[in-house]
Amino acid sequence: MSLVAKPLTKSRFKIALDCPTRLYYSARPKEYFDANHDNDFLQSLADGGNQVGELAKYLWHDDPLGAGITVESLDYDTAITETKHRMASAQRVVIAEAALAFKSFFIRVDILVHDPIARTLQLVEVKSSSVDNATVVNRFKNSRGEFDPGWLPYLYDVAFQAQVVKMAFPGYRIEPVLVLLDAQAVCDVDGLHQRFQVVQDLDPDTGRKRSGIRTEPGTVRSMLGDLKILRQIDVSDIVEELSNKAINLATLPPEANGGLLPFMHWVAKVQESGERWFGTVSKACKSCPYRAGASDEKKSGVHECWQLAIDKGVLDQGSGKGDRDTPLSIDLWGGGGGAKSIAQLVIEKRRAYVADVQSEDFPVKKGGNASLGMAANERRMAQVMSERGQGKLLFNEFALSVMDEWSWPLHMIDFETSAPAVPFFAGMRPYETLAFQFSHHVMEKDASGLVRIRHANQWISTAANTFPSVEFVRRLRKALMPDGCLRGTVFRYHNHENTVLRNLRRLIGAEGRWDAPDAKELVAFIDMVTRSTAADGQGEHEGAKQMVDLHRLIQLGYYSGRAGGSISLKKILPAILHDAPGVAARYSKPGVYGMGLEVESLNFKSTEGHVWLRADCGGDPYRTLPPVFGAGQGELNQMLTKLAGDDEAINQGGMAMTAYNFTQFNCLRETERAGIEDALLRYCELDTLAMVMLVQGLMELRSVGEKSNV
Repeated sequence: MSLVAKPLTKSRFKIALDCPTRLYYSARPKEYFDANHDNDFLQSLADGGNQVGELAKYLWHDDPLGAGITVESLDYDTAITETKHRMASAQRVVIAEAALAFKSFFIRVDILVHDPIARTLQLVEVKSSSVDNATVVNRFKNSRGEFDPGWLPYLYDVAFQAQVVKMAFPGYRIEPVLVLLDAQAVCDVDGLHQRFQVVQDLDPDTGRKRSGIRTEPGTVRSMLGDLKILRQIDVSDIVEELSNKAINLATLPPEANGGLLPFMHWVAKVQESGERWFGTVSKACKSCPYRAGASDEKKSGVHECWQLAIDKGVLDQGSGKGDRDTPLSIDLWGGGGGAKSIAQLVIEKRRAYVADVQSEDFPVKKGGNASLGMAANERRMAQVMSERGQGKLLFNEFALSVMDEWSWPLHMIDFETSAPAVPFFAGMRPYETLAFQFSHHVMEKDASGLVRIRHANQWISTAANTFPSVEFVRRLRKALMPDGCLRGTVFRYHNHENTVLRNLRRLIGAEGRWDAPDAKELVAFIDMVTRSTAADGQGEHEGAKQMVDLHRLIQLGYYSGRAGGSISLKKILPAILHDAPGVAARYSKPGVYGMGLEVESLNFKSTEGHVWLRADCGGDPYRTLPPVFGAGQGELNQMLTKLAGDDEAINQGGMAMTAYNFTQFNCLRETERAGIEDALLRYCELDTLAMVMLVQGLMELRSVGEKSNV
């Protein structure tokens, strides 16, 4: 085995499989912005992938830690030499993170089983995704007989490694195996995840930081239960099929499109050349990590690709200036598009920027009643007109008139949850929901119409080895029904809270995996405030007092140019505070929000109150909060903020989940756990206060609108 100066690794092969142009940007980390740079530690906390990989070793060895089966070095040459040394054994040997090379290719195999007598090499790739039996039976293909796009990257990962091993070891039988989490299997031991702590190490050979797992010393196979949550899948037939299948990437040259091996050799040459290969732009650019913002010092790969697409005639120049402040066409709101990607559609129409999009670019939806609120395309065109400088604010009075029907008091609730890959408790399935925190604000109206706001309730559980979900429902029920009756209207933002409660209903009710003496009352409460469809697996259900979705109300009734095309509360909150200056003024003053003040708080105790809108924080309420991991963990907090992202749920959901997962290791000092808990309470309090601000803002907009129509 030999190694070239710039080998094609499996991680870089996966980059090329997404987009060969990204090879150029990823090879220049000092030049190009990368949203995924240095966040693997917290990502491991969030998704548990490294823990699954460590756990899988016990399927092939009773004591992988004690036997030292893992090749630890990150240095190519050192790792290859150590792997060759281990494979020189005359007996069957199990090697984790085996380093193998052949000419332009280099791979680290999760688990390699070398049997020199049988002349076999079992190649095991471990992924933290969960799979059901139907998917395996259908060989990861959809109803059209095509490989599901969501599974293809994993399958190609195995196929790439199998090709390298086949070339490096002619005459051996290659046995590719994919290990996934079994969605139906139930963990049979408590604290399984505790044995595999996520840590951040410094590699002694390279000096690079890396996310790793510190396995509890003395851990052997007999301590881990039946491990049925891990499913081993022979994928020999899939590897064979993919090896002969053309790669489905736009504008590849003929020499790259004859199957897997020609593609591998072509990608290796592109990488060795050091030159940028550009094919086209697509909807995938929307999620590209190489897009820098206006204030970032590094180059922006996406913007360079955009200019290349214009130069090649793939996109029309249009009205864009080419700067990072100008929204690209893929930034257009993509909701209500059905099976068709709006981002791909506008690219096919050759639109480079949002301002260039035309109303005729979208198909007209038949049926429906646009008078119920803004139609999807109407909302999109409001964004387009805003970018053209022809209107920044739009609200649909018919859609917002539903506010008049709300029963008071108004309850704003927000949940924080985790769905760990490796279950925290016996009786749980992989990625099953744990609910560990909620916040509850109340808006009450007296006889004179005066509205009073208070942070009424909160609950959190960060203690390790403590199952929180049943107590979570119990405390939530008590918060909303202190005397056994639910009065008023309960609000959520998007689908998360409804989905969580329906999942917990299944856990407490139909399956009954956790005994609760008040199970009947808890299930009745969940049924009252939720809805479900046949697709949820629990039948059609409409709760008598089901939660009102403010996200849906915003979609139909309110558009602000300041939110761009987003309806996430992270973007809508500053927009509504700009459009409703009366609300903004209230939360810009000291002495208003805090314990014992005009707006009652459970966590902010200063006598002067907490000022949410401050110029030194850019008017962003979330920036007024202390860091989750404490002031001394600047790098960790910076990475955590990046993980929060701009999703369609409330701002800090991903961040809270990651921080909670961090608290679930026994080795954490109680002072650290208490500090994280205090920070999470404040963030969750702001999540429900943000909903209050939103409702107040809509009320102000309607009031101003009514006056302007007099």
